[in-house]
Amino acid sequence: MLAWLNHIDTQLFLFLNNLHSPALDSIMLAVSYNKLLFALILTAISIYGILKLKKFYLLAFLFCLIGFGLSDAISTRVFKNNFKRLRPCHNEVLKNKVHLAGQNCWGGKYGFVSSHASNSFAIAVFFWLLFRRYSKWSALLLIHAGLVAYSRVYLAKHYPGDILFGALLGIALGYLVYRLYILSEKKLLTRFTNHNGS
Repeated sequence: MLAWLNHIDTQLFLFLNNLHSPALDSIMLAVSYNKLLFALILTAISIYGILKLKKFYLLAFLFCLIGFGLSDAISTRVFKNNFKRLRPCHNEVLKNKVHLAGQNCWGGKYGFVSSHASNSFAIAVFFWLLFRRYSKWSALLLIHAGLVAYSRVYLAKHYPGDILFGALLGIALGYLVYRLYILSEKKLLTRFTNHNGS
Protein backbone atom coordinates (compact mmCIF):
# COMPACT_ATOMS: atom_id res chain seq x y z
CA MET A 1 0.00 0.00 0.00
CA LEU A 2 2.75 2.48 0.97
CA ALA A 3 4.69 1.60 -2.19
CA TRP A 4 1.59 2.28 -4.30
CA LEU A 5 0.95 5.64 -2.57
CA ASN A 6 4.59 6.59 -3.05
CA HIS A 7 4.34 5.69 -6.75
CA ILE A 8 1.21 7.83 -7.20
CA ASP A 9 2.84 10.70 -5.29
CA THR A 10 5.96 10.46 -7.47
CA GLN A 11 3.99 10.41 -10.71
CA LEU A 12 1.91 13.40 -9.63
CA PHE A 13 5.10 15.22 -8.65
CA LEU A 14 6.68 14.59 -12.06
CA PHE A 15 3.55 15.82 -13.82
CA LEU A 16 3.32 19.04 -11.79
CA ASN A 17 7.06 19.69 -11.74
CA ASN A 18 7.23 19.52 -15.52
CA LEU A 19 4.55 22.18 -16.01
CA HIS A 20 7.13 24.93 -16.15
CA SER A 21 8.14 27.99 -18.17
CA PRO A 22 10.73 30.79 -17.79
CA ALA A 23 8.03 33.21 -16.57
CA LEU A 24 6.72 30.75 -14.01
CA ASP A 25 10.27 30.02 -12.85
CA SER A 26 10.69 33.64 -11.78
CA ILE A 27 7.29 33.76 -10.09
CA MET A 28 7.76 30.53 -8.16
CA LEU A 29 11.27 31.46 -7.04
CA ALA A 30 9.94 34.79 -5.76
CA VAL A 31 6.99 33.16 -3.98
CA SER A 32 9.22 30.54 -2.38
CA TYR A 33 12.35 32.51 -1.50
CA ASN A 34 11.87 36.28 -1.80
CA LYS A 35 12.19 37.60 1.77
CA LEU A 36 11.25 41.13 0.72
CA LEU A 37 7.91 39.90 -0.62
CA PHE A 38 7.24 38.07 2.64
CA ALA A 39 8.26 41.16 4.65
CA LEU A 40 5.85 43.33 2.62
CA ILE A 41 2.98 40.90 3.21
CA LEU A 42 3.74 40.72 6.94
CA THR A 43 3.95 44.53 7.11
CA ALA A 44 0.56 44.87 5.38
CA ILE A 45 -0.94 42.34 7.81
CA SER A 46 0.53 44.22 10.77
CA ILE A 47 -0.80 47.60 9.63
CA TYR A 48 -4.25 46.11 9.04
CA GLY A 49 -4.12 44.29 12.35
CA ILE A 50 -3.19 47.43 14.28
CA LEU A 51 -6.05 49.35 12.64
CA LYS A 52 -8.62 46.66 13.42
CA LEU A 53 -7.43 45.09 16.68
CA LYS A 54 -5.63 48.09 18.14
CA LYS A 55 -4.13 47.18 21.55
CA PHE A 56 -4.85 43.48 21.03
CA TYR A 57 -2.72 43.18 17.90
CA LEU A 58 0.49 42.71 19.87
CA LEU A 59 -1.13 39.74 21.61
CA ALA A 60 -2.32 38.38 18.26
CA PHE A 61 1.16 38.73 16.75
CA LEU A 62 2.65 36.90 19.76
CA PHE A 63 0.26 33.98 19.21
CA CYS A 64 1.11 34.00 15.50
CA LEU A 65 4.79 33.64 16.40
CA ILE A 66 3.92 30.74 18.70
CA GLY A 67 2.03 29.04 15.88
CA PHE A 68 4.92 29.58 13.48
CA GLY A 69 7.43 28.25 16.01
CA LEU A 70 5.36 25.13 16.70
CA SER A 71 4.85 24.52 13.00
CA ASP A 72 8.52 24.85 12.16
CA ALA A 73 9.67 22.70 15.07
CA ILE A 74 7.11 19.91 14.57
CA SER A 75 7.53 19.73 10.79
CA THR A 76 11.31 19.46 11.14
CA ARG A 77 12.03 17.65 14.38
CA VAL A 78 9.02 15.35 14.55
CA PHE A 79 8.38 14.60 10.89
CA LYS A 80 11.50 15.20 8.78
CA ASN A 81 13.93 13.75 11.30
CA ASN A 82 11.84 10.62 11.83
CA PHE A 83 10.35 9.82 8.41
CA LYS A 84 13.56 10.73 6.54
CA ARG A 85 11.91 10.85 3.13
CA LEU A 86 14.32 12.25 0.56
CA ARG A 87 13.38 15.40 -1.28
CA PRO A 88 12.69 14.75 -4.99
CA CYS A 89 15.80 16.68 -5.98
CA HIS A 90 17.91 14.44 -3.71
CA ASN A 91 16.40 11.25 -5.09
CA GLU A 92 18.98 9.59 -7.38
CA VAL A 93 16.23 7.94 -9.43
CA LEU A 94 14.66 11.32 -10.24
CA LYS A 95 17.67 13.66 -10.42
CA ASN A 96 17.70 13.74 -14.24
CA LYS A 97 13.94 14.25 -14.46
CA VAL A 98 13.34 17.16 -12.09
CA HIS A 99 13.11 20.84 -12.97
CA LEU A 100 14.93 23.09 -10.48
CA ALA A 101 14.32 26.45 -12.20
CA GLY A 102 18.07 26.97 -12.51
CA GLN A 103 18.71 26.50 -8.79
CA ASN A 104 20.71 23.93 -6.85
CA CYS A 105 19.03 21.40 -4.59
CA TRP A 106 19.74 23.37 -1.43
CA GLY A 107 17.99 22.87 1.88
CA GLY A 108 17.83 19.83 4.10
CA LYS A 109 18.04 16.31 2.76
CA TYR A 110 14.56 15.26 3.85
CA GLY A 111 11.19 16.66 2.84
CA PHE A 112 8.29 15.06 4.73
CA VAL A 113 6.54 17.19 5.76
CA SER A 114 7.03 20.53 4.00
CA SER A 115 7.94 23.25 6.51
CA HIS A 116 7.15 25.93 3.90
CA ALA A 117 3.62 24.55 3.53
CA SER A 118 3.12 24.05 7.25
CA ASN A 119 4.46 27.46 8.25
CA SER A 120 2.59 29.32 5.50
CA PHE A 121 -0.74 27.72 6.32
CA ALA A 122 -0.27 28.14 10.08
CA ILE A 123 0.17 31.90 9.60
CA ALA A 124 -2.49 32.22 6.89
CA VAL A 125 -5.17 30.28 8.78
CA PHE A 126 -4.50 32.18 12.01
CA PHE A 127 -4.81 35.60 10.38
CA TRP A 128 -7.70 34.54 8.12
CA LEU A 129 -9.71 33.43 11.17
CA LEU A 130 -8.70 36.64 12.94
CA PHE A 131 -9.59 39.03 10.11
CA ARG A 132 -12.50 37.30 8.35
CA ARG A 133 -15.04 39.23 10.44
CA TYR A 134 -13.58 42.45 9.06
CA SER A 135 -12.95 41.62 5.41
CA LYS A 136 -13.56 38.81 2.90
CA TRP A 137 -10.19 39.76 1.34
CA SER A 138 -8.45 37.99 4.20
CA ALA A 139 -9.00 34.79 2.17
CA LEU A 140 -6.14 36.01 -0.05
CA LEU A 141 -3.82 34.86 2.73
CA LEU A 142 -4.93 31.28 2.08
CA ILE A 143 -4.32 31.70 -1.65
CA HIS A 144 -0.81 32.96 -0.94
CA ALA A 145 -0.16 29.97 1.34
CA GLY A 146 -1.37 27.68 -1.45
CA LEU A 147 1.02 29.34 -3.92
CA VAL A 148 3.93 28.93 -1.52
CA ALA A 149 3.06 25.26 -1.09
CA TYR A 150 2.75 24.67 -4.85
CA SER A 151 6.07 26.45 -5.49
CA ARG A 152 7.81 23.77 -3.45
CA VAL A 153 6.64 21.07 -5.87
CA TYR A 154 7.43 23.30 -8.84
CA LEU A 155 11.01 23.77 -7.57
CA ALA A 156 11.42 20.01 -6.91
CA LYS A 157 11.84 20.44 -3.17
CA HIS A 158 8.78 18.39 -2.20
CA TYR A 159 6.34 15.75 -3.36
CA PRO A 160 2.62 16.66 -3.33
CA GLY A 161 2.19 14.36 -0.31
CA ASP A 162 4.77 16.40 1.61
CA ILE A 163 2.77 19.51 0.79
CA LEU A 164 -0.62 18.02 1.66
CA PHE A 165 0.40 16.80 5.10
CA GLY A 166 2.44 19.94 5.76
CA ALA A 167 -0.59 22.08 4.92
CA LEU A 168 -2.85 19.97 7.17
CA LEU A 169 -0.37 20.36 10.02
CA GLY A 170 -0.26 24.13 9.48
CA ILE A 171 -4.06 24.41 9.29
CA ALA A 172 -4.47 22.47 12.54
CA LEU A 173 -1.87 24.58 14.36
CA GLY A 174 -3.23 27.84 12.94
CA TYR A 175 -6.72 26.95 14.21
CA LEU A 176 -5.43 25.79 17.60
CA VAL A 177 -3.41 28.95 18.19
CA TYR A 178 -6.36 31.09 17.04
CA ARG A 179 -8.61 29.43 19.62
CA LEU A 180 -5.99 30.03 22.32
CA TYR A 181 -5.75 33.67 21.27
CA ILE A 182 -9.54 34.11 21.52
CA LEU A 183 -9.53 32.65 25.04
CA SER A 184 -6.71 34.99 26.05
CA GLU A 185 -8.46 37.98 24.51
CA LYS A 186 -11.65 37.20 26.44
CA LYS A 187 -9.74 36.91 29.71
CA LEU A 188 -8.03 40.26 29.11
CA LEU A 189 -11.35 41.91 28.23
CA THR A 190 -12.89 40.54 31.42
CA ARG A 191 -9.99 41.90 33.47
CA PHE A 192 -10.25 45.33 31.83
CA THR A 193 -14.01 45.40 32.40
CA ASN A 194 -13.71 44.40 36.05
CA HIS A 195 -10.88 46.86 36.63
CA ASN A 196 -12.75 49.77 35.03
CA GLY A 197 -15.95 48.85 36.81
CA SER A 198 -14.36 48.68 40.25
